Amino acid sequence: MVGIVTLTCIGAVLFATFNAYRNLRNNIAKAKKTGLPYVLGPFVPIGYGYLIIAEILGPLLRKIPIINQWEWLYLIDRQVSWSAPRVAENKYGDTYLIVTPSLIYLKTSSAELGSQVTSRKTDFLKPVERYKIVNLFGKSILTQEGQEWKRHKKIVGPSFSEKSNRMVFEESLRQTEGMVGLWASQQKELEGKGGGLKVEDTAVDAATLSLHVICAAGFGVPQLWPNEGEEKLMGNGVQGFSELDAKGMHTLTFKEGLNQLLKKLMWFVIFPQSFLKISPFKTHQSAYEAFSECFAYFHELLEVKKKQMYLGESDKSSMDLLGPMIKANEVSTTKSQQAPTLTTAEILGNCFIFLFAGHETTANNIHYSILEMALNPKIQRHLQEDIDGILGKDKPISEWSYLEDMPRLYNSMVGATMSESLRLIPAILNIPKVASGDQIVTIDGRQFSIPADTFVHLNVVGTNRNPRYWGEDPEVFRPERWLPKSGNGVVKENGNGVVKEKVVADGLEKASFESSNSGTLVAPTKGSYISFSEGARACPGRRFAQVESTAVLSKLFYDYSVELDVSNFASEEQLAKLDSRGKREVYEKARRRAENVIGRSEQIITLQMRAGDYVPVVFRRRGEERFLGLYT
Repeated sequence: MVGIVTLTCIGAVLFATFNAYRNLRNNIAKAKKTGLPYVLGPFVPIGYGYLIIAEILGPLLRKIPIINQWEWLYLIDRQVSWSAPRVAENKYGDTYLIVTPSLIYLKTSSAELGSQVTSRKTDFLKPVERYKIVNLFGKSILTQEGQEWKRHKKIVGPSFSEKSNRMVFEESLRQTEGMVGLWASQQKELEGKGGGLKVEDTAVDAATLSLHVICAAGFGVPQLWPNEGEEKLMGNGVQGFSELDAKGMHTLTFKEGLNQLLKKLMWFVIFPQSFLKISPFKTHQSAYEAFSECFAYFHELLEVKKKQMYLGESDKSSMDLLGPMIKANEVSTTKSQQAPTLTTAEILGNCFIFLFAGHETTANNIHYSILEMALNPKIQRHLQEDIDGILGKDKPISEWSYLEDMPRLYNSMVGATMSESLRLIPAILNIPKVASGDQIVTIDGRQFSIPADTFVHLNVVGTNRNPRYWGEDPEVFRPERWLPKSGNGVVKENGNGVVKEKVVADGLEKASFESSNSGTLVAPTKGSYISFSEGARACPGRRFAQVESTAVLSKLFYDYSVELDVSNFASEEQLAKLDSRGKREVYEKARRRAENVIGRSEQIITLQMRAGDYVPVVFRRRGEERFLGLYT
């Protein structure tokens, strides 16, 4: 009996080995026909199983002599686009393949190829099965393809309008004041010369701010900062959703549930919900608690919005993302074929993805932009000069105008800073696609045939830092590269090549802020800046994010300057004894540490600092800076 089992196992192994060898030979033959450089390997970390194996095996095998010469070992590092940008491209070129028995994998940093992939939406499809992590509540516009995606976009797309942009602008300004108010309430003015507000981790508060903006502007559910009272809502709060304490049967507030769920999202990839529900581990229990709380809140919010609609109480204070989805849901229940429909699960799925994508990615951009300003004092001065020139002095946010101020701010150093930060530190490292059949593409005048089912990764970092499109300093934070050299409002050149037009191909209404009488940001070479992706599947919330980041950065740096906290390198007493040169040396130590911490960032779902990592900063009133004057 044992012998039969043994022989069966041996036979199964031999069969699997032969099958893998045969598939590898077939894939090698296909790869050779493409004419592209390729590397051989047993697998590519596509899918969570292979990803875990690569995370375990990669570091171990890279320590073994001889084996560590295998090029494949370095290409399977899931962070390689970020941790070693352009290293593989410098060796193999902007486009290369990894050939395995199970699939052919293509990675490209070519703007030309990337544009073809994103524009040919039926030839290169989104691998929606890879997005199950965000399908917790139901399928959404992010996780659908083809006709299903068109159905979702037709319903939710119109909500991202020019009118919505104005609401986002105004809410972002209010929330920025709220965030600064929180900082002021958490501490007294720092002792010593200059004073200021010390913030240990701006990532946390930037995430809260962005969540507040999408809740209020997107769903009509305003939120409070911990130091604020309910009178701050001025009667606009939604009962059960806007309070600082959980109500009724809830154990978490609406905001607490969302934050807790987003932090523990990876557990839902590893384990099914049924296991998390009964798991004895507290971290699993809290993950399931957050999910069940959010599930209940989403259903309750649907009922609140339905009641408002039935009573004719239109929501004019927000984008009303739920309104069109509820109408589509009602159409589906009447089985009408005259309009696109959504199921209740799809409404919940879209709610979650808007709340998740609508705040985490923008929060990251705001966080890293603030840190870049602290790292680059001269650029911060330039930014503030532009803001002052646009807004004048002592202008309250009640007088800031979306139609007049937003275009000028966006097309100044503010928009340039936001764009440059997102160029260097995008939300995700790669954009996945799959070839739906054999596809002919053109690269540098040559045609290549991409085999059917090839898994494609558009390398966001590699493309955004490609010297072919960004000049000799693609790794340098230099927002000025986004500013036109001429002041006539017409972009002629980006410093690295001629730009004929600014392409907007996402199908959304063109925003007024994208151009202004005072000038327009440089339009990069088509396909060379893909932080928001490109084509019809580009991020639908791109303008939402641009408006929010512009408003937040403008308000912050209109009132304050930001400097790195140097308290870990010199005490107040020591600083008082230093001359300008000594103070600058201290600041440079803080600067080097901050750059190292930022460089250690990694993508779990989005690119963020590692758990436990942070860069403390100090916000000081304009004119009270301690270190910025040392860099004039």
